[in-house]
Amino acid sequence: MSEITHSDAKVLVVEDDTSLRELLQMELTRSGYKVTATASGEEGLAAYCEEIFNVVLQDVRMPGMDGVEALKLMRAESNIPEIIMFTGHGTIETAVECIRNGAYDYLTKPVKLDELEMVIDKACEKNRLRLENINLRHEMKRFENQHIVGSSQVIQKVLATVQRWGATDEHVLITGESGTGKELVARAVHDASRRVNKPFVTVNCGRFDANTAESELFGHMQGAFTGANKGRAGLFELADTGTLFMDEVSEMPLDVQVKMLRIIETSTFRRMGGNHDIRVNVRFVFASNKVLGDCVARGEFREDLYHRINLLPIQLPPLRQRADDIVPLTWFFMRQCTENDPREWEIADEALASLTAYQWPGNVRELKNTIRRACILANEPIITADLFPFSPPKTSYSPVITTPVSSGEQAAPFTPEPLWAVEREHIVKVLQMVENNKSRAAKLLEIDRKTLYTKLERYGLEV
Repeated sequence: MSEITHSDAKVLVVEDDTSLRELLQMELTRSGYKVTATASGEEGLAAYCEEIFNVVLQDVRMPGMDGVEALKLMRAESNIPEIIMFTGHGTIETAVECIRNGAYDYLTKPVKLDELEMVIDKACEKNRLRLENINLRHEMKRFENQHIVGSSQVIQKVLATVQRWGATDEHVLITGESGTGKELVARAVHDASRRVNKPFVTVNCGRFDANTAESELFGHMQGAFTGANKGRAGLFELADTGTLFMDEVSEMPLDVQVKMLRIIETSTFRRMGGNHDIRVNVRFVFASNKVLGDCVARGEFREDLYHRINLLPIQLPPLRQRADDIVPLTWFFMRQCTENDPREWEIADEALASLTAYQWPGNVRELKNTIRRACILANEPIITADLFPFSPPKTSYSPVITTPVSSGEQAAPFTPEPLWAVEREHIVKVLQMVENNKSRAAKLLEIDRKTLYTKLERYGLEV
């Protein structure tokens, strides 16, 4: 469980009494909280909509919009902050109404400062758990099986770099082919940092387009665009005090790259439709399966942003360069796939030889999918080579055919392969040529995207 510190807690005070408001702001700030003070329900609601707070301390009786009405509108906007109501004219009916409308607690004036801080700290802890649950739901699948397996020299060098970079607070750029485990390494960087007990939020920039990127990253105000019926916090706010992992950063739209550079430089951003700068404390870890220097040369990525995020690089090796790790990875994935099976599973020697001889264009992800597929297809608790989509041809029949050549040339031997193997290899080469762009690959192969995705899944390639 992470430890709550006052310096991490953002408190919004909504109090119309000037002397009390200034006293609360001064004392809570002196205790280490980050305090924003407003003088009315309308001002408090506006501040609440502009920024995510951990705790709101709000008076019940105020001229204009009273505290109960402001509470209802705040809860309609967001249920993330905990709201503490307090008043000098408390009644049981008002207290019940506030709790029913989502208030964390109801206090009567006067309140001792140490008692108030105790309530605020408890509300902060509940708020932290709420944010943690949001991130866990958002990343539920990504949190499964977060292990880096391997004892090869190249992967041990990567792990040493992870520990070294993790201890700093600078941004990290992870590069490597698709399927090499960039997100696992990003999480390892986070776990090696002082932010280990803070949020780890992930986003895939490849699914952004010009219309969704800003809303996802920065959040938006109600009415910021058609369909924005409710304000929403962006990923930057959810990752505040923690780490934001931005995968496939090369796919980020150029106009968003400009704003991304500003956020890195100033640690501030503005919600869509908002007029208030929000300050966050976020450590960024970026990843790309493309060579960003080449993207810069093609005008697809901003050079100034590239130099800013390339401070602490980590290059992940493809699986074919860490062949010593194939066998332990195979056993690891097999245990995962059969953990609920009471039978003792084995791997045939022929199967291990086939796995280590294969080049793995899809890297660790392809190996994982291959083992999962083999475990499903196996009739007995043993993985054999014939369960792999790249199984070598049977040794009992391997005819060698000579291809026709012109006179004077030496005939080249030809070993027939199954048609699916030829098709699989061709798809892999086309995807490598277009840098894994599925739409372009489908056009070159003269098939539709749905057919391409079906073939990728059938052959155990990245989908």
